Amino acid sequence: MDASQRIVTEIPLTELWDSNGPLDAYRTESVGEAEVVRLLRNGSTMVVADVGLPLHWIATDDRFAFWKNEVKSRLAEPNLDRLDLDDYPAGYCYAASMWLCASLGAVIVLEKYH
Repeated sequence: MDASQRIVTEIPLTELWDSNGPLDAYRTESVGEAEVVRLLRNGSTMVVADVGLPLHWIATDDRFAFWKNEVKSRLAEPNLDRLDLDDYPAGYCYAASMWLCASLGAVIVLEKYH
């Protein structure tokens, strides 16, 4: 299969990939707002995982605007047992985790729930 056409089939993710194929990466921990902001300030890459769609890698120049305009108000607290989607604007939210990747360093993975 062409890696650029691979889609997310389930969350939580068990691996990361880009258009070249699987990445040498692993999940380290769930993170909340303060950790996401710290990771963004340190230059971390951001990617959205939404079931049925390819991974959406956020362009470096767009990371802070995407955080502010899309994710911040929809970020679930780390390690919640249950999500109530009615608590979030437009009825969807993101669960954030930090992954370490050999080629990219720290990656913020945003798993979208709707």
